[in-house]
Amino acid sequence: MILHFVTDEKVTDQIIQNFNTNSKKSLFLVFVNEKVNEYKHIKSTFNNITSFILDDDINKIIETYNPKAIVVHSFQLEYAKAIIKINYPPQIAWYAWGFDVYGLPRIKPNIYAPLTASFLKKQSKLLSINRLILRSTILRKIISKGLGIEDRYSIIYKAKKRVNYFVTYIEEEYEYYSKFYPNNFQFINCTFSTIDQYLGGNNLSLSKKQSKNNILIGNSNTIESNHIDAFLLIDSKKKFSGIEIFTPLNYGSNEAYKKEVIKKGEQIFGGIFKPILDFIDRKEYVDLLSSCSVGIFYHYRQQAMGNIIPMLYLGARVYLSSRNPAFNFFKKHGIIIFDLDKDFEKYGNQCLQTSYANNNKKILKSLFSKTKVLKDINNFIDNISEQNEAKI
Repeated sequence: MILHFVTDEKVTDQIIQNFNTNSKKSLFLVFVNEKVNEYKHIKSTFNNITSFILDDDINKIIETYNPKAIVVHSFQLEYAKAIIKINYPPQIAWYAWGFDVYGLPRIKPNIYAPLTASFLKKQSKLLSINRLILRSTILRKIISKGLGIEDRYSIIYKAKKRVNYFVTYIEEEYEYYSKFYPNNFQFINCTFSTIDQYLGGNNLSLSKKQSKNNILIGNSNTIESNHIDAFLLIDSKKKFSGIEIFTPLNYGSNEAYKKEVIKKGEQIFGGIFKPILDFIDRKEYVDLLSSCSVGIFYHYRQQAMGNIIPMLYLGARVYLSSRNPAFNFFKKHGIIIFDLDKDFEKYGNQCLQTSYANNNKKILKSLFSKTKVLKDINNFIDNISEQNEAKI
């Protein structure tokens, strides 16, 4: 038995579906605040999905099912609290999602480009002080105690002392995390989504619409997208006409940032700037992506893989920041990717050569094939199960 800690998120169905192919039985524990009759995002009808209300006793679950290992999908605060309470924890594997790495106090200040960092400072006069407090264990504990609030990072750090494995398909992300937070985790390379799932079930023969040379900038209304820096950077390099510049802002809750991005986008690009403000389904979104010759994701952190991978597969020219660990991941695997700071002036929104596009598609089919994903998952589960048996 493998116990999975999950939340009611959009990708959870993919996780459940893919991990259920393993011969070792899994139980998916959905962390919820209160009892629910149905989930918002989880639609799977497997009988190995159950809710875990936050006040429930995690040790009863452990005693009942005696799992060989626990897999936490991301490192949520509530997962950390549960891990700390386990009397005799089995092997624990942390499958990193990104926010649980880059949101940590020693890392977070490094993921904002200059103009975005300035926007943040204007929004919060105490930003530098707050960051100092979060980085200092002593100051953080004193302030938390004085305010009568929990010190979330101390809880997370304590729980991580029980973690045995760091799991992701981007080893560069583990290396990046380890520079700031030295650890004794064993790294396991494992992919959990197929290329078909990244494309939202669209036909794998999809490709870019050759008559369209639109540009997509960013993936969501999140400050980590560094939109404003990207806007000014490409505007200083090229002038555009006869195209549209799409910027998805329909996911994320920072209204002040959204307004700033829209204002700057309209000032810089005028009528060709098209912010996406309303929800659209995955298939419609992939169709929009196929109208773009270029995708720009100026994150200093790994993010937007659900956009980057489909755009590469569709044959678009994709620009990243070379600071992003994903940049080196793609380079390592032979995927043709571009550095926004260095390459945009030369190539702009030119279509990617057919040979390069075909190269990228071939590699992505291999990296994220259903066969490869299921093999990775089987190896991962077998590995942590065997380690637990050896421990016993």
